[in-house]
Amino acid sequence: MLHHQDHPAQSGAASSVPEIGRRRLCAAGATLAGALLLSACGGGGDGGYARPPRTFAIGVTVSGQPGSVIPISPGGSLAMNLRAGQSVNLDAGEPVVWNLYIGASQVSQGVQVVYGGVTIDTRVMNAYAVLVSTYAPYQFPEPVNVMLVATSTYDNVQVATVYLSIVN
Repeated sequence: MLHHQDHPAQSGAASSVPEIGRRRLCAAGATLAGALLLSACGGGGDGGYARPPRTFAIGVTVSGQPGSVIPISPGGSLAMNLRAGQSVNLDAGEPVVWNLYIGASQVSQGVQVVYGGVTIDTRVMNAYAVLVSTYAPYQFPEPVNVMLVATSTYDNVQVATVYLSIVN
């Protein structure tokens, strides 16, 4: 801590900085020093160690038959084949925003889309899960690609992508 004492040899009028100005200067210096020390520690509460990236654990249920829980690292993906007529329920295990792309176009949730001869219905089940149902009354010439992107509502950097290829 900085202390200031007037010496009898110094006169208050002869001083270059008035007493109140010195106190403010000392307080400002102490505040600046404290701020610099705190900013150097990095903050955060993780002890200065980098945290490992979290993973989504996507639960997969195909046509009502539980599959498995598949961990997907942030930025990672999962690719699946799905036969027309099957449905898939994807559960991220935490609140996410699901974005759906059919072909190259983004599609709103809860809308029925007919694309490439396949009828595709999507429904958000809850804050964690989405259901994609498919139907094709006839054979279709080539696979229909659907992409679902899950973005965590806790940390929007946490993103997982599920690619569905719908086949005959």
